[in-house]
Order: sequence, then structure tokens, then C-alpha cells
Amino acid sequence: MNQGRVAITGAAGAMGSVVARHFAKAGWRLGLIDYAEERIAELRRDFPDAHAVAADLTDEEAARHAIESIEEEAGPIDVLLNIAGGFAMQPADEATTDDLAKMHQINFVTLFNTSRAVLPAMKARGEGLVLGVSAAAALDGAPGAALYAAGKASVAAYLKSLHAELRADGVRTSVVYPMGVVDTPANRQSMPDSDPATWIARDEIAESMLHLARRSPRGHIRELKVFAPSIDS
Repeated sequence: MNQGRVAITGAAGAMGSVVARHFAKAGWRLGLIDYAEERIAELRRDFPDAHAVAADLTDEEAARHAIESIEEEAGPIDVLLNIAGGFAMQPADEATTDDLAKMHQINFVTLFNTSRAVLPAMKARGEGLVLGVSAAAALDGAPGAALYAAGKASVAAYLKSLHAELRADGVRTSVVYPMGVVDTPANRQSMPDSDPATWIARDEIAESMLHLARRSPRGHIRELKVFAPSIDS
């Protein structure tokens, strides 16, 4: 059964591709966005029924065109999953303004641009969900990750503010916090001596997002922390 229409950013990435697979299996109609054309070809192969678009979401006009393309092809977007983002570490006293701009652009501006693109239609219909991925570092900070933490804190603060402003119009937001290392190929490569069994499974995060997307206004979940087995609290 068709559950609705979902747009997923960063859809060809390690996390986005898993989320897309779970939503497709659950019967959702997919709109998939990623930045590289060769990745779009992969998405079209793996999800032949989806509408996939290449776009640099740090560019406001490109983000708007991507959302418009999905809505023209698949219909109004019921749920926007902002998964596009990135991580980098550097000592805080060595970070440059270029480092700051990069972390801010890929983690917050991408979400800002796509969210702004879907909000008018969601408000007009009186319903919609905008979800973003924050981080444990956004809550408590983390050594070597000050700029990343700041970008992810912006994600959470923006979405919480959107919810407060637009819930009377039927538009809701949710923030997902992976509380620990996520089990991705990149993390396995960068931490070969660690045990991935103590990390968060991508399938679990995807299922958590699916759960959030299925909530009605009477059972809405605004924030959800997904913990790794190695995290005590």
C-alpha cells in the first residue's frame, strides 16, 4: 500500500540509500536527491520507480528546482528527510573560516534550502513533516568536532523553531540524534580497530525515521535519540 510521498536528500550516501530502501519496501513513493550525476544513475538503477534528481543543495535555486521536479513527477511531498551532510575533524584553534563555511553549508544550508522549498505547499495543504539529522555532539560537544557540532546544533534549533512556528498550519518537524558511531563503510575504514557491533546500525536509524514519518499529529515525536550499544546514557 502506498504510504505517501517522501523526498530524501543525500539519497545515494551510506545512510540515505538505506533509508530509501526501507521507505520503498514500506510502499512510499520516493523522490531522491543527491549531488552527483553518476550517483543519480545508481539510484535510478536501484529504485526504478523513484524520481531521482541531481542537485547541489547548498544552492538555493538548485534546491528549489529539485523539489519542484519531484513534486511535478510524483506529487506533493508529504515527508522531507534531510539526510545530506558531512563530517570533518580538526582542532578548534586550527579551524579556518573556510572549514566553518563548509561544515555549515553541507549540514545546515542544505536542510535550510530544501525545507524552504517544501514549506509553502505543506502549509497550503495543512500537513507535512520535515525531518533532520543532528548529532550527539550538538548536545554535548565533542573534542575535535566543534564546527561539525555547531552545524548539527543549527539543524536541531532550526527545526524546533519551525515546529513552534508552523504546527498550527499542520507542518511538523522531527530531529533524529544518532547517539554514537554509525556503522558505515567509511567509519569501518577509518576505525579498523573498533568493533562495529558496538555502533548504531543504519537499518535501525532508517526504521526509526520510518516510524516518525508514520506518526499522526496525535502521536507526533519531535525528537528521537538512537543509541549505540556502547553508550550508557
